[in-house]
Amino acid sequence: MKKTLLAISICCASLFALPTLACNKPAAKPEIPDAETVVTAQMVKANNEVKAYVKAYEDYLACAKLSRGEEKQELDGLKQFAEDFNVVVRAFKARSNG
Repeated sequence: MKKTLLAISICCASLFALPTLACNKPAAKPEIPDAETVVTAQMVKANNEVKAYVKAYEDYLACAKLSRGEEKQELDGLKQFAEDFNVVVRAFKARSNG
């Protein structure tokens, strides 16, 4: 009986813990390369890393139960990060085409 209760307790605890494990804020932002010195391979790698980071952050925001103010602040920071990267992309394209 005690073993059954223990097994049920462990199962329930793990089921309740799974959603919280899936809702972790992404670690560090990927590094944005220097637009003046970046080469194509680095740009492709950075692009993939930024896309994965933005997707992971959006997933985090979808499951995190933040207040509207906190969520807006997080989204503003994410948008600024994406815009900073887009500035580098545009500069890289201009340099590559020029």
